[in-house]
Amino acid sequence: MSITLSTGNVLHARNSGAQDLVSNLKRRVLQWLDGEQHSGQALSFVGPVKLEIPPNPREPLFLAESHERKAQVEITVKLFFPPATSIAARTKILERALTQFEATAPEYVTISHLVLSFPEITFSDDDGEDLDDEDDSTLGSSISEQDIFDIWTVAVRTADWYKVRSVGVSEFSTARLEALIKFSKRMGLALPSINQINIRDCCVLPPSLLALAKDNGVKLLAHNDALNILPEESVRETVSLLMSENLTGTESKWSWDWLLKITGVVASRGVVCGLGWVVEFINVSDGV
Repeated sequence: MSITLSTGNVLHARNSGAQDLVSNLKRRVLQWLDGEQHSGQALSFVGPVKLEIPPNPREPLFLAESHERKAQVEITVKLFFPPATSIAARTKILERALTQFEATAPEYVTISHLVLSFPEITFSDDDGEDLDDEDDSTLGSSISEQDIFDIWTVAVRTADWYKVRSVGVSEFSTARLEALIKFSKRMGLALPSINQINIRDCCVLPPSLLALAKDNGVKLLAHNDALNILPEESVRETVSLLMSENLTGTESKWSWDWLLKITGVVASRGVVCGLGWVVEFINVSDGV
């Protein structure tokens, strides 16, 4: 059992921005229940059901085709992997998420930049630090250098299939970024084009990272996404709006399988023209 939920464009909504992800998810669920499909009636799911809640048609995430081309909008899709998932699972998540994007986006829309966000990695950087010294266990798990290389290889090849212009990462330190660049060069893969760093950490970046990025054409960009982007309690609260059953019991345990943050920017002016989220929830209690 799974639920795919798209917010549409939340840029001008009352609750907009990364810190209000959950508010926007709940808002979209209530819109869908109240006005578009079920007149406020909660649902009862039986069996392996896949429910898709599309974006609000009154809040389209993408501009009309003529405007899109005229404005030369760049679409950045940030893929958040859930905690405690294997690399094998994440390679499947990558393909499922991009397939969902392709299925719902207009034909004229393509992804300019795909950014990978690993829950185990948070930015921590000092000149001269070793990769082995980094502590990425904030959420109770860790990721190895080889794990990163494996998912990066799949991401670059998958991105090529979906005609994604470039692939980037988030929260990589100098040592981690340098290791990925060296691996990519050795394997003949595309280099990371972007390294997003949380705005709380990017005021003063170490010279080593600045030099590495400059030498290899990596853009260092700020983001304000939460570390624990979608807590378990928020998942339960959001899904419970749809369900007629009580989700606090053990028979219905939900989690999120993947999360996309979609941002549109008018390239010539650097102005954000769209912000939306797509998430897939899965009922882990029934083995889906």
